[in-house]
Amino acid sequence: MGLVQFSARFIPDLASIARPIYDVTKKDTKFIWGRKQHDAFEKLKKLMTKAETLAYFRNNCKTRVIADASPVGLGSVLTQEQDGEWRIISYASRSLSDVERRYSQTEKEALALVWACERFNLYIFGKEFELETDHKPLEYIFSRKSKTSARVERWVLRLQGYDFNVVYRPGKTNIADALSRLNSRICRDKGDSYDFVRSVVINSTPNALTPKEIEEESANDAELAEIRRNVRVGDWSKCINTSYLHVKDELCICGQLLLRGTRIVIPRALRKQVLNLAHEGHQGIVKTKNRLRTKVWWPKIDKEAEELCKKCHGCQVTSSVSKPEPIARTLPPSGPWQDCAADILGPLPSGENILVVVDYYSRYYEIAVMKTITSSKIIEAMIPMFARFGYPFSLRTDNGPQFVSEEFENFLKEYGINHVKTTPLWPQANGEVERQNHTLMKSIRIAQLEKKDWKLEINKFLTAYRSTPQVTTGATPYYMMFGREMKTKLPELRPDPDLLDEEIRDADWENKIKGKMYTDQKRKAVNPEFKVGDEVLVKGQKSNKMSTTFDPNPHKVVSDNKGEITVQNQEGVEITRNSSFLKHYNRDNNVSEKGDIPVSENDVLGEKLPEEKLNNSPRVVRSRPSRTINKPVKYRDYICS
Repeated sequence: MGLVQFSARFIPDLASIARPIYDVTKKDTKFIWGRKQHDAFEKLKKLMTKAETLAYFRNNCKTRVIADASPVGLGSVLTQEQDGEWRIISYASRSLSDVERRYSQTEKEALALVWACERFNLYIFGKEFELETDHKPLEYIFSRKSKTSARVERWVLRLQGYDFNVVYRPGKTNIADALSRLNSRICRDKGDSYDFVRSVVINSTPNALTPKEIEEESANDAELAEIRRNVRVGDWSKCINTSYLHVKDELCICGQLLLRGTRIVIPRALRKQVLNLAHEGHQGIVKTKNRLRTKVWWPKIDKEAEELCKKCHGCQVTSSVSKPEPIARTLPPSGPWQDCAADILGPLPSGENILVVVDYYSRYYEIAVMKTITSSKIIEAMIPMFARFGYPFSLRTDNGPQFVSEEFENFLKEYGINHVKTTPLWPQANGEVERQNHTLMKSIRIAQLEKKDWKLEINKFLTAYRSTPQVTTGATPYYMMFGREMKTKLPELRPDPDLLDEEIRDADWENKIKGKMYTDQKRKAVNPEFKVGDEVLVKGQKSNKMSTTFDPNPHKVVSDNKGEITVQNQEGVEITRNSSFLKHYNRDNNVSEKGDIPVSENDVLGEKLPEEKLNNSPRVVRSRPSRTINKPVKYRDYICS
């Protein structure tokens, strides 16, 4: 009835149901156990085990295991403090064997604690909990200072894996007392005869392998046979495999299996298979090694796992891009309008574009608003600029179709302008003009927000920009371009300019070097280490979520021009990319020709076409995609050679 009262508030109409039992337990009342009492007792047993009375286990609640032993059995109750009150999670009881009944009462109580912990292992393993008993000596027995008998010492060792605190409470509050007296059936505990080593073998075996398969391969492995012999004899002086010496005290034998602690030592024939099983799902190097360490071991297991992950084709193609190379600063020219850069900003919401031409020396730039951005229109916009400031020695542009056309190249060649093209898909190489584009767009957005004419506002911005000293040079772009200061709306005296260009260039270069050092450190830049002939993966263009980070087909490095690297694919097509777009490819020579690595169009079932057939076919090398040129409609009826 004490156990019933513990859960009384969760049993509806308890007083009425238990009335027949209370009546026969009153003082001066003759104890007669009749039909009513039996029916009430059975009903109470059912109510105590119903879902409404018990509670679900919560991992974040205080947990207590209550255990008790009687001369004939053991009982235990798992409880938790939930929402400010103690709830029962589960009951457990068993009878004692004939040998256990001959134990002393202290040993029975100690056995009850051990059995209760192992019985509720699913709930309490890895969790701090209280172990409640009504036997006071157990507080000392299960402490660190105890010196008990061999039998109790074994039980104490069996509880070493639990985080508990033994708490004594008087017997009248021990609700497990009733369960310890239930001995209607015999339940023998197998804790002492449990084969822990065999359990380790079963739990540590990879899912795709069986202990029998590993045992058979271990029996045929000469290396493991020697180690097993050394473990049995205990003499390691003649051991040839020195890689096992540092773990010799952790090794044990189970049949033909060799174990290091709780991990199976895998024979050489199965190591490749186990590595592939651990790398299923293509997790990284660290997680693959952690997954292996939980169950298996062999010498140099970490090194072999790293090599497998580094040579995995899928992991290489989908991994993150390489770290950027250090910034390559452009040395300031010796005078204005010698080295310039050009770019197209747009399209804007109005459908127009802006041609921006920047001078590297002064940071002075000119703009031209354009409705169309063909090569001829860009030439028409640049001619007035060159007429005002002269023809520069060099012009840096990206690889836009307007700048790489034959018409634009002929225009620059005619006026002796060296055309410098940046690395494809690498706008940082033309950073000066890209930075000015960013500032221009800010001015246009503000004008759009304030509902003003952005073409008028951009002229105001240009006036302010050209008359403001630069952070790097310390002088205004207008002064560096024309040698005098620009008059603005701000009140000022007539200046007497006495600035030396050399000081400005030195200040410019000093600030550039400071910016380079800061940015390289922030971006963790590394110098590229690509050589001609190296196999590399090239970062691809992502079209959807399933696109890989890199092109699956490896390329070969053809040339390296200060970080601007030209690579060639299997079909002979060359492309140029910045070094951060590339990554060294580690080819796994053990991978079969059929599957893992994609083959090119020239490959048929993994075999190359005959060399003479490849030599006879024309090979076109392009640095960018070509467009399809169709025959004009007016020549449809003519035969054109």
